[in-house]
Amino acid sequence: AQRGRTPMADPCVLEPARRPSALRRRGAPIVCLALLTAGVVAVSTCAWGLSKDNAPLASGPVSLKPVSSIRPVISGGPGRLAGDAARRGVRDVKSRAYVPGVTRLKITDPKYQKLPDCPDIMWNTDGIDTDAIPTEVDSVFPKSLEASDLGISNGASAEEELRQVGQKRTEILSSLEKHGAVLIKGLGVSKDVNGYRQVLNELGFVACKDPLAARKSLDNEVKKVVPNTAGLGLHHDRSDYAPRNNIYDEHVESPKMPWYSAFVCFKPALEGGEFRILDGQRMVREMDRDVLKRLYDKNYRSAEVYGLWLPQSIMNMFVGWAIKVLPEPIEWKWRSLVNPNYKIRSFFKAPPEGWSDISSPPQILTDIWRCEVLLEEQSPLNRHPKTGEVVWFNNIHLWEGDKAQWKDKFKDSLGARSKAVYGDGTTIAKEDLSHIVKLTEKNEVKIAMQPGDVVLVDNYRVLHGRESFKNSREQTRLHAVTFGQTFDG
Repeated sequence: AQRGRTPMADPCVLEPARRPSALRRRGAPIVCLALLTAGVVAVSTCAWGLSKDNAPLASGPVSLKPVSSIRPVISGGPGRLAGDAARRGVRDVKSRAYVPGVTRLKITDPKYQKLPDCPDIMWNTDGIDTDAIPTEVDSVFPKSLEASDLGISNGASAEEELRQVGQKRTEILSSLEKHGAVLIKGLGVSKDVNGYRQVLNELGFVACKDPLAARKSLDNEVKKVVPNTAGLGLHHDRSDYAPRNNIYDEHVESPKMPWYSAFVCFKPALEGGEFRILDGQRMVREMDRDVLKRLYDKNYRSAEVYGLWLPQSIMNMFVGWAIKVLPEPIEWKWRSLVNPNYKIRSFFKAPPEGWSDISSPPQILTDIWRCEVLLEEQSPLNRHPKTGEVVWFNNIHLWEGDKAQWKDKFKDSLGARSKAVYGDGTTIAKEDLSHIVKLTEKNEVKIAMQPGDVVLVDNYRVLHGRESFKNSREQTRLHAVTFGQTFDG
């Protein structure tokens, strides 16, 4: 809370205020612990050779082949329940009654195994002329279709709704290709799981496995979903989702991503939880040409950032190595903490501004050293496989949003746990990142989905996310997402 974050308590339980502990009231023990940690890290740095790549990254030909990763909050299967009703349930403010969690389709489930893998990402990034990108934008985003627009009258039966959806299939898919996202509102049949699946069947939706859970990785299993009501930044459902989860991957493979995703609301949250979408085509068309050209010409790398304590402790890297790498028969585990294909660099830095302020948390005193793991280069832009239009195809703005956990005076110095740098390892200008964030905030659309509402998304063009939300015993947010390859089924 001192760093500007919301306390990590159950949002549905009101706890009485507690007196600060002796450790929090007296900063000296924490400082001593920090200095001890610094000594351990310094010795470990020499022993493990973390500082071997302090020199600037070598320049040369750009490799645009992305790498794989694994997302920490994952559940498998078609129509996977998107982590909103937690496995452990939620607690009610008044009665503290326990609401059962949801059952998730495991990767070992026969139904899931029958699904095809999601396709590899199709890259077409060479020779993009950023100055030639059109500036006109689609004024309709997303395309909203009421039940009446589909010829469905009030009180229509489920069979009649499905029949009309099937008859309007061509119109719906044409709108999806033109606008990138379609919101279908007012359906009654899609208020339950079976009806929702029938709607997708009428549209010819061909489902595929979850790209964030079904790919090869060290643990090779679906992650458990933990209770979480926090917001989720705008992103693509790509298998190279977050740097912190693929720095140990032994196999560097081309990432996967579904062409399309279908999102449905079975029950909204008590408060918040709006579905967020961003038109990647509009992003590149409205972006400052100089910013766009610099980013495209230099490419970018995603980087995981460690410190003695902040923004995340270097001990996390050691623990991750011990858990994920040490038990495995990997030849490089005694030579490197992370996959040798990635660049590692470390450096000392000046303490952040305001470190001597008595109101600053003592952990700030440890912010004098950085270790960064830089993944392989990627292009921030891509061409849409069908339309050929240039689209925004990265998660830079998602990582920038991680700075919100700190107080304003520490945002620039502490930064995000994951960040983007240019392909040669140099820093992206603060003004350029600020421009990207502001343009994202300007163009994102928030949808308060109601039971039965379905959103179809073209993943090559559109990024998605969600707002934070609150639940109660009577009302628990329940949404689902289905990944798909085509609408040709």
